[in-house]
Amino acid sequence: MLVDDHQIIRDGIKQLLTNEEDIKVVAEASNVKEALRFLVTMRPNILMTDLSMPNGSGFDLIKEVAANFPDVKVVVLSMHVEEAYIRKAIELGVSGYMPKDISKYELVEAIQTVAKGEMYFSSTVSKVMMNNMVKKVRKNEQAAQATAKLTQREKEIVKLLLDGLSSPEIAEKLFISHRTVENHRANIMGKLKVRNTIELVKKVLENEFWDQD
Repeated sequence: MLVDDHQIIRDGIKQLLTNEEDIKVVAEASNVKEALRFLVTMRPNILMTDLSMPNGSGFDLIKEVAANFPDVKVVVLSMHVEEAYIRKAIELGVSGYMPKDISKYELVEAIQTVAKGEMYFSSTVSKVMMNNMVKKVRKNEQAAQATAKLTQREKEIVKLLLDGLSSPEIAEKLFISHRTVENHRANIMGKLKVRNTIELVKKVLENEFWDQD
């Protein structure tokens, strides 16, 4: 089943698949509402959808399919190859993701692969996700290195900041002066390259390197 708000796109895909004996387009829709109506009656094995559509996005459709038609596998065919779009689609449970400039060969391969119960992500999509993963790993490594430079006292202060304590409260708890706490906070900000307590807490919580024991 094809879901795209552009008739010419749907016609083009159908034309490409005309001579494929093991693939048949059983329905097509231009929006989420139409797609859901056809899903009830046609029950396709695979639903191939765009993400940008009027009156509801492809993400809305993916959610509905996951909730009400779990046996239908979803493949995204979209011009959006940004990491945020791909990650969200994967989180919603799609079985494949491809850009609209793929070849007929790759389109057929993707459909056949997903039909066998496997996942298919084009080389372009895989590259975007791999680059993002590498960046995340490097970021975590850099953050871990920065944290390793903290003194034991600075780590104690960070943990108390995570608990919501103010500088005066930290000073009282650690039996040190308010000014000493502020000096430690300034050093911590510099080592972790953050500008304020909010950024500090966010950085600590976002990275798995931090051990709060």
